[in-house]
Amino acid sequence: MNPNDTIRLLILNDSQAEAERLISMLHNAGRPNRAQHVTSDESLTKLLEEQAWDILIAHDQTQNLTPASAIQQIRRLNKDVPSLLLTDDETSQAIVEGLKIGAADVVRLDEDQHLLLVISRELANRAQRHEKRIADRRLRESERRSQSLLDSSRDAIAYVQDGLYLYANESFAELFGYDDKDDIDCMPIMDMVAESDHAKLKEFLKEFTLKGLDAESSTLSFKGLRHDGSQTDVSLEVAHASYDDEPCLQFLTRGTRAAATAAAAAAAAGISAKELEEAKWKDNVTGLYNRSYLLAHADKIIDGMSDDQSRCLLYIDIDDFAETVQAKLGMAGADAALEDLAQLLSREAAEGETLARFGDNTFTLLTGNTTATETVNRAQKLCSTIAEHIVEVNSKTLQLSATIGISVLNENSSSAEQVIEQAMTAADQVRESEETSALLYEPPVSAEEKQERDMLKDVQHALDNDLFRLLFQPIISLRGSDEEYYEVLLRLLNSDQKEVSPNEFIEAAHQAGIGIKIDRWVILEAIKLLSEHRTRGNKTKLILNLNSASICDSSLVAWLGVAFKAAGLPPDAVVFQAQEVDITNHLNAAKALNTGLEKLGSKLAICNFGCSLNPFNTLKHVNAAFIKVDGSFTQDVQSKSESPESLTQLLEQLHEADKITIVPFVENASVLSTLWQAGVHYIQGHYLQEPTQSMSYDFNMEG
Repeated sequence: MNPNDTIRLLILNDSQAEAERLISMLHNAGRPNRAQHVTSDESLTKLLEEQAWDILIAHDQTQNLTPASAIQQIRRLNKDVPSLLLTDDETSQAIVEGLKIGAADVVRLDEDQHLLLVISRELANRAQRHEKRIADRRLRESERRSQSLLDSSRDAIAYVQDGLYLYANESFAELFGYDDKDDIDCMPIMDMVAESDHAKLKEFLKEFTLKGLDAESSTLSFKGLRHDGSQTDVSLEVAHASYDDEPCLQFLTRGTRAAATAAAAAAAAGISAKELEEAKWKDNVTGLYNRSYLLAHADKIIDGMSDDQSRCLLYIDIDDFAETVQAKLGMAGADAALEDLAQLLSREAAEGETLARFGDNTFTLLTGNTTATETVNRAQKLCSTIAEHIVEVNSKTLQLSATIGISVLNENSSSAEQVIEQAMTAADQVRESEETSALLYEPPVSAEEKQERDMLKDVQHALDNDLFRLLFQPIISLRGSDEEYYEVLLRLLNSDQKEVSPNEFIEAAHQAGIGIKIDRWVILEAIKLLSEHRTRGNKTKLILNLNSASICDSSLVAWLGVAFKAAGLPPDAVVFQAQEVDITNHLNAAKALNTGLEKLGSKLAICNFGCSLNPFNTLKHVNAAFIKVDGSFTQDVQSKSESPESLTQLLEQLHEADKITIVPFVENASVLSTLWQAGVHYIQGHYLQEPTQSMSYDFNMEG
């Protein structure tokens, strides 16, 4: 789940104040949410049946509806809503009891940092369960397609377990003269083998099975016994496989004409089947194993890794090979140089290790059981050995260097591709560092940590180099008002020359103590542009956003008075907007700001309204003139076909309180009739116009 996504939260707590505190804490931590206070079994059932919810947070001593009953109801309705319990109990007993009734975790009251981590974990787990369900569906579909391909394949395929056929396709049945493949199901293998080859087949299967997964794909030839009693020569490729999640053996025979042709060609060239098989895995230039073999072999190694085993893979990249070798020696000379390097590396490889040519100028070495520290030291020595080695081709000599990236194989490795990719990344890190010739793969810092670090750097750079940009989005009247409003939206131009929304950087700016500085830059720039715009006869007004730092800035109102006077702009030309959560968290400061703005001649707007448990309580303290409801209400109605009842009830209450209402995120015409009937004053959204760099919307068009 994206940290910026709104958490749909159910709160089960007898204390309204504690419920409000939880909501505020989540908002302050950068986790926006829409919460519902659950007070009874009926209300929980209604909420679960009508809407989707991400998580339930309950106090373990709640009496109106016990946590056990709530969890049971969630299970009964088959909903994936993880439940967290808060407790006053300092002992572990409350944790044990909570886990017994099915809570995902139990956290002691007021341990907010612990709770935030648990919430993040459970939301991530929920997202993974969702992804798994999707993957399971796709797997089942893939299995159906695979089964269809097996059934219709021209190759004869069968799966065998404990001497019995688990499955055979039509081609396999036809090979033995059966009209229906179902006739072979559960039939003993020996019933389809001539008696003269019974001993041969039993010995082969015994040896092949004892080798386990280490057994290579092998060819088995015998006299087959057809359904009519006649005999036929059969040659099968035998390999370990899995069918219906059961380990088994796969019997495969391809088109006999193609097999005969290949066998005849090989025989004519004096090449045995074993030599053909080896040639498939070898590199023609160096004589080493090739990329395909390395991938297949590494996957097999990973599948058999135990907890106490650890191997390493070295990705050996010969530096500037094309420029220094191919340019000097040509293609034939380059091949000779690679062969020379392969011989050097072969001498350095220990018995049981796998050396392969992986790319044009790269090699891989899969070690035996070892440690990462030992391998890094070995790789550095290997780089020195390569650098000291003199390559001689056609009387021309070269000295080369290598970069080595190292990755670890253990029980946590998922695939050969992952291991090789990590080693290649480590090689890239070597080239970037220029301090060493070999490095072990280092997992990158978390995306969240790196993003925050980079964002702070971008914010400061933008302030120092005037890289902030202002966009304007019109706010259109549904009631025929002559007022022309634009909301001013801030964008940051980052180091990649891409625009970044404030949602991504304002929290980092606030933590760095530059939130006020950013807001004042926006205010000065916006009123300057508005003053110029109004000189052309426009009566346009702007809505400017304030962050929490500016709400708490007691000098803001006085500073605004000076700024308006300097710009020659009346204060009523600008409405200042703050988020509901910031107003709720700083009620006294917000109340003082609202009073100051009214005295100055300006007005205050509250946006993202309607997400707290009792949003109208905020209006008792901060009597803002404009209210912009939270965009999730509109999005739910438009994208999820939910009933607009929640939105219309909220608007009705606002209109009874004589508030000017704004509904954002209007993305299509389907919602307009609902908003009109609800008496909405203004609407905003991409359906009307996306944010642009100028105040160029034709408001007369709406008349």
